[in-house]
Amino acid sequence: MKRVPIRRVLDVLGGLVFALLVLVPSITGLGALPALGGALNPGTGVWRLAADAGTARSGDLTLPGLKQPATVSFEDNGLAHVKTGDDQDLFRVIGYLHARFRLVQMDLTRRQASGTLSEVIGAATLESDRFQRDLGLRRTAERDWASLTGDNPARATVQSYSDGVNAAMRELRSGNRLPTQFAVLGYEPAEWTPVDTLAVQRLVGQKISFDSQAPLFSYAEKAMGRDAFKEWFPDVPENEQHPYAKGPFQKLPLTPLPQRSFPDPSAGAAKATAAGQTRPANPVALGAGAELAPLLAKLGQLPDSGMGAMGHSNSWVVSGSRTESGKPILSADPHLPHSLPSIWYQVEGSSPGYHFSGVTTPGLPVPLLGKTDEFSWGLTASQRPTTLYYLEKTDQRRPDEYFSKGAWQPMTLLREKIAVRGQSDVDHTVKLTSHGPVMEMEGVTAAVWWAGTLPNDNLRSILTMLRAKNVGEFRDSLRNWVTPALNFSYADRHGDIAMFNAGVAPQVDGHEPTLPLPGDGTAEITGSIPFDALPSSVNPPEGYIVSANQREVTGDYPYQYSTSYNWVLHGWRDGEIIDRITSAGKLSFAETAEMQSDWHDNNARQLVPLLLDALRGEQLSGSEQQVVDLLRGWDFNATPESLAPAFFDSFKNRVSWVTFEPWWKHYGVKQNPGQYLLPKGPDAGAWAQETLRGTVLGWIQHDPENKYFSLPDGTKRTTTQVLREAFHQSAKRTVDKFGADLKGWRYDKYQKVLFPSLLGISALDVGPMPWGGNPRTINTAVGTRDDENGNPLSNLATAGPTWRLNVDWGTGEANAIFPAGQSENPMSPWYANGVPVWMKGQFWPLLEKNAVRATAEWRLQP
Repeated sequence: MKRVPIRRVLDVLGGLVFALLVLVPSITGLGALPALGGALNPGTGVWRLAADAGTARSGDLTLPGLKQPATVSFEDNGLAHVKTGDDQDLFRVIGYLHARFRLVQMDLTRRQASGTLSEVIGAATLESDRFQRDLGLRRTAERDWASLTGDNPARATVQSYSDGVNAAMRELRSGNRLPTQFAVLGYEPAEWTPVDTLAVQRLVGQKISFDSQAPLFSYAEKAMGRDAFKEWFPDVPENEQHPYAKGPFQKLPLTPLPQRSFPDPSAGAAKATAAGQTRPANPVALGAGAELAPLLAKLGQLPDSGMGAMGHSNSWVVSGSRTESGKPILSADPHLPHSLPSIWYQVEGSSPGYHFSGVTTPGLPVPLLGKTDEFSWGLTASQRPTTLYYLEKTDQRRPDEYFSKGAWQPMTLLREKIAVRGQSDVDHTVKLTSHGPVMEMEGVTAAVWWAGTLPNDNLRSILTMLRAKNVGEFRDSLRNWVTPALNFSYADRHGDIAMFNAGVAPQVDGHEPTLPLPGDGTAEITGSIPFDALPSSVNPPEGYIVSANQREVTGDYPYQYSTSYNWVLHGWRDGEIIDRITSAGKLSFAETAEMQSDWHDNNARQLVPLLLDALRGEQLSGSEQQVVDLLRGWDFNATPESLAPAFFDSFKNRVSWVTFEPWWKHYGVKQNPGQYLLPKGPDAGAWAQETLRGTVLGWIQHDPENKYFSLPDGTKRTTTQVLREAFHQSAKRTVDKFGADLKGWRYDKYQKVLFPSLLGISALDVGPMPWGGNPRTINTAVGTRDDENGNPLSNLATAGPTWRLNVDWGTGEANAIFPAGQSENPMSPWYANGVPVWMKGQFWPLLEKNAVRATAEWRLQP
């Protein structure tokens, strides 16, 4: 018998493991195992996982274009530390690193931004491609690149980054080591360009700031009428609020918006464009296309939509007067959808002009949050409208025209072709009015004005920020920040703390930009809130600043700002954070880090005592009395092993249901096409339901005789009656679900957390695992998936804190963690090694310079 070399045996076994885990239908539900043809050849196809699945090994490497030798040091957990002798070399090496560890993620991300996913996946992603072509991130990126002058440091930075990415791709291609996913899909990635980076930058902003709240809530506003709608959905939520900018405010003249250029109509009508497609000239051959259909259909579901789906993040800064160390502490944890690989790649970068530690997004050369030698910073999304919808007047007799400012205007037509795997190209026409592309959102056809397509120089802002020496320079670096609208938290070694809101804030005279606007020219944007009038706070007397997606300003702010349905969180997380800070005495570094794992529910803290008061004298069953006793002893901590959260999860829904459901029917409010404006049942989540939690709590606290507690037919109901009815319903529902024996109640019986694979392949997921928390706890757990019936799975957390950062400028301590790993390779030890650390509330130290304990080092030569 012929003996097979040991290495070849290991390669084959590794490939079989991958095939069994990823492609066998009994595990993935993908159907028949695809016949992958040449992809299965040992040494060239999926087997190449065995060669690149380990950790980094020390060695000498060549990186063309380097001006001086550079090093990349790796900790045993995969965290990377880059040291270069030239500033542009720093970004060249970061590009090289990203491509070595995240190339599939980078290619799928740029394809999503450019509307070219269908080229490699097929018809399953056509709607995503059409959406992105309409919105125009690629057009915007091409315009941005053309406008970057040679003296703008952002131009050299994105070019150096692209050079590093391409050097890595050439190295991987020449060594037959491109990631396995490319072989499975049957193509090779094209070279990376600066336009790709600028498109990815826009996509990151899109997922934070593009929303459809205006058309979504227009269903309620039309049915209810303006007065009732404003009572339910006021600008400032009814319950206690914690704005970090408290005034007094100054009213300054509006700032003109950057001018957004549109393509010339005649050129657009004549030109068929692929909008930056990257179809390879010689894709890797696979078996027949039909054999890949099950896998491609699965992949077609991901990456997820570019629509913003949540509004969650925390950041707080505490001055030295409140800390044990006597210097400021900053904590930040951006909340986004979980994925493997993560949106983040953590890196320390050191060059003559820069030194930072933070997280980058593969595709972008700069950190988005982290620390330098002078300061640390975090980000939270500002929940104010930057997506406006214009209802254009059209006429079937005048195709491709719209009526505005007293005359019929021609639409700009951009005719494009979308390449689709396995079929002919699909023609697509983008229609643009002066307000933006004409799109259908939530069943409403409108021209979409989105700040994310305005000209911006955000990369230059970040590069300038990274060199800031004090709070004044940090603030000045944000003056030209355009989009997305963000809150930048700040703490420095000098003792200063601050929070600055940045980004355009469009103003519309006489109309509410949070609802669809008339497109006839009477609701044009008149400008933006000037930077000096945006919310800010520097060294406030209370000694702390908290941002957790609450409304940043008080009700007397003199500009149009957010409303209660702009994803503004209603005081839950910010209230809990403030309570923890103000009750801590002198806050320690360990305490601030522990706060990021806190599962105390501030909504429950306020609502449960009101319920217990309402139940005094009420006739209760035996099981109901046990629930009352349970609630009396509850510390409002939604931990996995807790009993009370299993009840409260139903009760908080039932309070809104009992109050508002009769009125939904009375007003005849229609459900949106996506079926998530209104709750489908008393225990179902919905956008309106979540928004109204603050409204109903505020009424119970401050307006117990509010007319909406009574029924539309005139039947009088008191606040007490509403709370009692919600209690009885919730107690029965919880007993039916968990049993009459309260000892069998546990929150984690149905509360889980899942870290899904970017490719949508369940065998590459981590989880689901028992978990705690909810959208209102500091340690946020948010469900972003639906079940087979289209109902939201609110108790399967697929989003939450994606990176936790803590920096104490007194002790010099800093730590961070993200629930993933540095590598996208599912067979790498660095694929998900951060998940168990994150779940335990633990951290990896944020090591820098001489403190780095490197287990491997790449020595890069020009």
